[in-house]
Amino acid sequence: MSGPAPSPARAGEGPLLEVEGIARTYAAPGGAFRRRGEAIHAVRDVTFQLRRGETLALVGESGCGKSTTARIVLGLERPDAGTVRFDGADVHGLSGADLLSFRRRAQIVFQDPVGSLNPRIRVGEALGEPLRVHGVVPRERVAARVAGLLRRVGLDPEDADRYPHEFSGGQRQRIGIARALSVEPDLVVADEPVSALDVSVQAQVLNLLSDLQRDLGLTYLFIAHDLAVVRHVARRVAVMYMGRIVESGTCEALFERPLHPYTRALLEAVPRPRPGRRVRAPVRGEARAGAVPEAGCPFEPRCTHPERDAACRATLPPLEHKRPEGWARCIKTPAWRVVEEMGPPAGVADEPPA
Repeated sequence: MSGPAPSPARAGEGPLLEVEGIARTYAAPGGAFRRRGEAIHAVRDVTFQLRRGETLALVGESGCGKSTTARIVLGLERPDAGTVRFDGADVHGLSGADLLSFRRRAQIVFQDPVGSLNPRIRVGEALGEPLRVHGVVPRERVAARVAGLLRRVGLDPEDADRYPHEFSGGQRQRIGIARALSVEPDLVVADEPVSALDVSVQAQVLNLLSDLQRDLGLTYLFIAHDLAVVRHVARRVAVMYMGRIVESGTCEALFERPLHPYTRALLEAVPRPRPGRRVRAPVRGEARAGAVPEAGCPFEPRCTHPERDAACRATLPPLEHKRPEGWARCIKTPAWRVVEEMGPPAGVADEPPA
């Protein structure tokens, strides 16, 4: 099979990444709250496309399947069903030189900048290793390339001789970004890249990612649970709940008029301290990660939709086209009528003008 050979991102080409119907189920090891061997449905029927040069955000609470989806996309885990195509090639059918080429073109920035760096090796060695493995530059130019990468992410070239523990959290994440950039990738999976950082540092890292995308034409799959972060980095958003995508669409439309009750609950949970703000009741209960009801909508036990009824408990909603570039998995949101009646989420679309 012919694998993905390096090629520049050009407007008008097909999607860089195509994910179709992927699913992944694990067997629970057993414990206080689970029977041994109980099926945990981490990902179920997830489908999306990612065009060159854009950012798609996968959002949802912990345990909804975001990181499992990312690992499947990168070929680190094999799905039980479905396909992942990168530049037209089946990721899970690659081997040899084709697989090595894919590894170079698809990189990841991890959530934990401490755990993602080897504390026993210097930063220069950590950045130089992928250059040597993939033969990006001749060996005599590796040091110069490492210095350039450090400058690119806002660090000093002399930092190459330091160990990870000598840096702050934000600086370590910049090193992780430099390592991902070192092999000139097309796709970068950013798995909660700022959730472990101080709020004061998050904006700096997000601005760096935006600048790199603009300058290098990168494509991002951005995983997050913080919708306030997603609003500033993504063009499109896919909301996941209990392994399924329950809503997807443009960032602007999703924030202005969410179609699914779960999306609405996430938006209303965004903390916005403001005197006199009207706060609606939060979503009730908790999701049991990976546990799927035998029938009906998985979100029904926690749903606050005004038209929720017995049909929601009996029917698994399909992901339906509800508006231009907008899909939702809710049988009680058939058209614009219900969305308009519900109004905008509190504290999101009703922001006062600056």
